Amino acid sequence: MKRKLFVEGMRAEGKLPLNNGRKGAGCPYGTVPIIRISKDDLTRAKMLSNNIYSSNVDEEPGHHYAILRTKTDPSRKLVGIESFFSLFNAKGVVGSQYSAFRMTLSNGFDTIKTGFTVNPLLFKDNQTRLFAHLTIDGRTQCFNQQCPGYVQINSQIPLGWPIDVTSVVGGEQFAIKLRINKELRGGPNSTNFVWTLFFEENNSVVGFWPPTLFGKLSEFGNQADWGGEVYSPLDQSSPPMGTGLPPHWRTSAYAAHSRRIGAAYENAKFDFVNPIDTEVYASNPHAYNIKDFGYYNEEFGRLIFYDGPGGIKGA
Repeated sequence: MKRKLFVEGMRAEGKLPLNNGRKGAGCPYGTVPIIRISKDDLTRAKMLSNNIYSSNVDEEPGHHYAILRTKTDPSRKLVGIESFFSLFNAKGVVGSQYSAFRMTLSNGFDTIKTGFTVNPLLFKDNQTRLFAHLTIDGRTQCFNQQCPGYVQINSQIPLGWPIDVTSVVGGEQFAIKLRINKELRGGPNSTNFVWTLFFEENNSVVGFWPPTLFGKLSEFGNQADWGGEVYSPLDQSSPPMGTGLPPHWRTSAYAAHSRRIGAAYENAKFDFVNPIDTEVYASNPHAYNIKDFGYYNEEFGRLIFYDGPGGIKGA
């Protein structure tokens, strides 16, 4: 009976829960959406970047995690990561706080992070939005189209796009798949590659980053993680993660989750498989926690739940 309840909570995505801001369609054929970036946008992004650190996640003040991560292995060669993300809208996120469910590919001080976030400082609202964040050689940090070298491909879905319909706690559920993949560009005989962000089950390209942006991540990643992340200034109580409920693992209708988590290794012909040599990490299990179900079944693959009410102050 418990298994039945668990699976019923993982129903299909339903309609694509996106708001493209236009009636009928996205941009005209042959064009892509351009997000206007004002001076105020740049100031707010700079303020937020000052609160983001590229050090070990165990030591980042104000940041809290509930993630599945690969164990440290400098010899690991990752060429892609992917996951379906449940689309909850975290409540009670204010000021310079944020709450996100995301995945990260990294090597040294280079990272590509993408997922969905509520970030009122960056976006001036409390909608759940698609985002990407880069750390370049531990010195430069940037969001979305503000990152140097980023090329937008998708004519309907830019980075920063709002999610129109989000999951209801205990009710209808929605999820979207994201993938970061090393992809050859320039023809069948080309040896040039880019880091490409794919969207949904048909793997539509959102955009890509040239490898020349990075140092060690210019060829491959050696670390990856998936799950929830929140940030709050130390003098404020940390915001909720996911549903905001105390963690429990009965059904996905009551927990933020990632499913069909995958990693592509350089020696595996770019095929995505259940990641190996992993561990779970919760920076404060009383406020935020994670459950790794391992490989659940063919439909849901590798599955994790992560959630929490927050409320941490001064750490």
